Amino acid sequence: MHPLCDNAAPHPAGYRDVEVGQLAAFLPSELTLVDVREAAELDGILGHVAGIRHVPLATVPDVVDAWPRDTDVVMICRSGARSARAATSLVALGFTRVMNLRGGMLAWNTARLPVVRPIPHTLPTLGTVRDGLLDGLHRAVAPPPHEGPTVPPLTTPSREALTAVLDALQAARPTDVRDTAAFEHLLRTYRDLLAVARAEGER
Repeated sequence: MHPLCDNAAPHPAGYRDVEVGQLAAFLPSELTLVDVREAAELDGILGHVAGIRHVPLATVPDVVDAWPRDTDVVMICRSGARSARAATSLVALGFTRVMNLRGGMLAWNTARLPVVRPIPHTLPTLGTVRDGLLDGLHRAVAPPPHEGPTVPPLTTPSREALTAVLDALQAARPTDVRDTAAFEHLLRTYRDLLAVARAEGER
């Protein structure tokens, strides 16, 4: 029985939510870390936590079938949504010590915790993220934008300001988006980049 589970926040679905700092404080440990993302995501810019078992979401019930039901298991994904679904399914299968990493690898990277990136990636600066996001929005939204959120000038980009822009665009998509799927992909991509972005001069 691992103390992390006992100190994690209970969720109505029967599992417990774990903050990234809580998990990091116990690593390495005997916890079973299960990343439910697709294989390509493990090698992507968000990387993965050292020591994970890769179990894509669709395969979780079959893979865990033989595991002891009192296994201390932490489910991980990109944002915490897919891993929450996986955690719920484990609870339904009778697992009693299931945890979900709140915020997933986005939160893990934002907190600057250790990440394994098998494929080398050049991490962007906040300025690069700002410029790329603004350029992508200009291409994704038909000019002139008559409705929807406006993107404020971000002369000195901060993580908070860029997060606020992404949140606003996610909550209220501009009405004149040329391609909805491409727009959603743009927001997802830049949220990932923002999680790993460094301030100017930061290593």
